Amino acid sequence: MKVGVVFKGENEKAKDLASKIIELLKQKGCEVLDEGNLEGSQYVISLGGDGTLIHEACAHPSLDIPFIGINTGNLGFLTAVESDDWEKAVDMVMAGEVVVSDRITLECETSSKKGVFRAVNEFAIKSQFRVVDLDIKVNGGELLKVYGDGVIIATQSGSTAYSLSAGGPIVDPGLDCLLVTPINPIGLPIPSVLLSPDMEVEVKVTKGEDVSLVIDGQDNFGLKKGDIITIKRALKRVKFGYFDKEHFLKSLNAKFGLSGRRIS
Repeated sequence: MKVGVVFKGENEKAKDLASKIIELLKQKGCEVLDEGNLEGSQYVISLGGDGTLIHEACAHPSLDIPFIGINTGNLGFLTAVESDDWEKAVDMVMAGEVVVSDRITLECETSSKKGVFRAVNEFAIKSQFRVVDLDIKVNGGELLKVYGDGVIIATQSGSTAYSLSAGGPIVDPGLDCLLVTPINPIGLPIPSVLLSPDMEVEVKVTKGEDVSLVIDGQDNFGLKKGDIITIKRALKRVKFGYFDKEHFLKSLNAKFGLSGRRIS
């Protein structure tokens, strides 16, 4: 079996844990591949938080294999296990006892910058200091106008990230969809809108300064008045690996404590 192991070099905890995991994998007769050569891997183990997992899965779309996150970061909602359970994770990987969660990704083009950009969680069009005025269309038809801090276009994976913080719903990872979630709209609250994954969303910046397109909370670049951002489902999907069919529900309770909250 070939298994890839990836991590951020500046994360000392992830680096130390990677050494232990690589040693154990080799003891079990596994060939270990690194960031520079993941071709042929059956699984890729990502050490870090959600950001590292998303980055690695998005950077290697042609592999079409499960990326398994071991959390050495903060929240780690998308990761499979915490760092204390790394030995169990290795055993499960070697036994092939991996539950695969297949997710859509998004692609984006803008009228002012060449290239196609890809996201696993979301694209956010937002202003850092001042309100922004956005016109949002779906398949060419008017959906809504947002006057506020911006808007998030998210996948089901991103429903538990920035979109959730902005008041969007939590979506089961098995439900392919696009979420349009306004960020702090001025005036009457604007609800998040859940769309078919086949829809194409167009966002036009009609007013605003210091506006940026933020990709999965990591990369970003500036936008200007009149720019049009087109977002749709990408052809390539990502696969995350877990060790429990009920991981999503258990993670909701472990990370957000939903089952312990009482609604009156």
